[in-house]
Amino acid sequence: MAQDTKNKNKDSSSKTIRVEIIESIPSSFFIQDLEKIDTSKITTKDLEYQLKIITSLNSDEKLIKIDLELDAYLLKKGKSEEESLFGIKSHTIFRTPDFNKIVGKDEKLSAPDDFIRKLLNICIGGIRGMLSTKLTITELSNVTLPLLDLSSIKEVKEHKK
Repeated sequence: MAQDTKNKNKDSSSKTIRVEIIESIPSSFFIQDLEKIDTSKITTKDLEYQLKIITSLNSDEKLIKIDLELDAYLLKKGKSEEESLFGIKSHTIFRTPDFNKIVGKDEKLSAPDDFIRKLLNICIGGIRGMLSTKLTITELSNVTLPLLDLSSIKEVKEHKK
């Protein structure tokens, strides 16, 4: 029985990936001139969002950086406008002592999908709060970033620096 417990602990520790958030900050924010738009009628349902995700690694310091770029497009007659109404960029840096578990010898991210989705959820939660703070002082203070379904993300491409 003691041997079984030992094996279970060894299995769970080999699957565990420890991570800490080093930094999570907005790197830019913009909003179009709202005087041209009747903002009193805009709700979250009137917006379509585009999210760009860029990851990079720093092997020496065991860091993972995730940059998000979120743009919101106003929908008119079911189609989104070509120019975004507002947008925000953020970057989040994670450190992990388990770096070798998630990065292969080829220096590419090889973490399980669940792990990457968890990091993305942390980043998106952060950008949701950052966006809320930025929009609070505008006519779009009632707009919030909806929950995003990350199950459709098949692959996160890594950007080498």
